[in-house]
Amino acid sequence: MTLQQPVPLSRGRDPAEAPSPAGQDTRTARTVVGHRTEDRVQILIMLAIGLAAAAASFTHVHDVAEEHGQPGWLAWADAVILELMSVASGLELRRRKRLGLGVFFPASVLVVAVLLSLAAQVVEAERSVIGWLAAMLPAVGFLAMVKIAMGRADGTPPGSGPGQEPGGVADRSGTSPAGPDIDPEVAALLPAALAAAHELTATGEAVSRASVARRLRAQGHALSNATANDLMRHVRGTTPKGAAAPSNPEAVVS
Repeated sequence: MTLQQPVPLSRGRDPAEAPSPAGQDTRTARTVVGHRTEDRVQILIMLAIGLAAAAASFTHVHDVAEEHGQPGWLAWADAVILELMSVASGLELRRRKRLGLGVFFPASVLVVAVLLSLAAQVVEAERSVIGWLAAMLPAVGFLAMVKIAMGRADGTPPGSGPGQEPGGVADRSGTSPAGPDIDPEVAALLPAALAAAHELTATGEAVSRASVARRLRAQGHALSNATANDLMRHVRGTTPKGAAAPSNPEAVVS
């Protein structure tokens, strides 16, 4: 009689022990709820810190201005102007960087505003390192919370970008010619760029990055060379095959 060799057990995971789709969905839902709760707690903490820091910083500047010849609402005006000037210049600095423009002026305004704010905090503080640090804390905390808030505004949650469904599935219907990875600034300028390209083609002019950018800037749009490059890439991608060639042989997309 022939003895049958025992079949070795698989070292892999038992399929019965594999997580079921329902279990995965449950864990995913718990993770989403946890992230939302964490975000809400963080936002509440940031609001509390930002409001307290702003109130203390504004009060310091107000008191200094009032004691140096700016009574009543003038002192509050000085506080509002000085504290919000740093926020406004920081936003303008980010905008200019995004557009590839010069940043010297907003950067200079930001540095001056921060230095003046810190000076107003410490001018009447106790003459010690601890006193100076305690006096500067509100202004530093307020600026830090603004910086963190602007950083959060830059983030795009996964699956919520243009051309994607809420479930994270990319839109493949072809209605968005620019694709799911298009920059919001490029997406906003793309219709105007397409119209400019059509106008250039109709008049027999060369459709190039320079000519399209020149038309957009003449219409009041601010865009950098990098944005113009992205626009031309999407303009090429949305040009239908078999479209009529420009009447001018030199009118080619470059």
